[in-house]
Amino acid sequence: MKSALIGFITCLFLFNCTKKEEKTVAKNIPYIISEENKTKIINNDTTPPPPKPPGWLVYGTNSFIIDNDSTVYYSQRKEVGRICISGIEEGDTIPYFIDLQPKDLIEIHKNYISDFIKTNYKTDFKNITFICSKTNTLKSKSFFALQNALKSNTQKGDFYHIRRTTQEEDTVLKYKKNNKYYDSEDIKWDKTKIKFLNYKIKA
Repeated sequence: MKSALIGFITCLFLFNCTKKEEKTVAKNIPYIISEENKTKIINNDTTPPPPKPPGWLVYGTNSFIIDNDSTVYYSQRKEVGRICISGIEEGDTIPYFIDLQPKDLIEIHKNYISDFIKTNYKTDFKNITFICSKTNTLKSKSFFALQNALKSNTQKGDFYHIRRTTQEEDTVLKYKKNNKYYDSEDIKWDKTKIKFLNYKIKA
């Protein structure tokens, strides 16, 4: 009887541990960018990947860059409106050059991400946010803190998307971290990954 009771308590203990572990895993599921951008087949239903944003919308109004060491950097654009320019092609998804500067990237500690979004996000504006990762798999505490904060603070009309960092973001971040002088004209850009156009944004 005593051994049976001990066995029952042991099983109950193991069951509860497993249950807690399952909850933890389910709560923080790693996000794999390449997998999310593939066609999915679930129960014989085919779901195509989400369309890539057009080149002029790659940066949205708010961008959070998650570095290799999980440090989060934030940059903001004042507005994203109608583009007035000739030469924009339909289906053009190559990121446009936005003249990002090292001073535009603000480092945010993961413990203050939620408060930062509450304080800085506009309530009378459509916030278009991009979570940008240097790696293909996002599973850091910084990523989950950012994702949860965005889910809790988004309002009607807001949305966020997860993507890899662009060539311009990678370059500017490198100069910021190394505290070096940056001039975009000194960079040997890969023109297949960035598009240089003189354009104006109309509100």
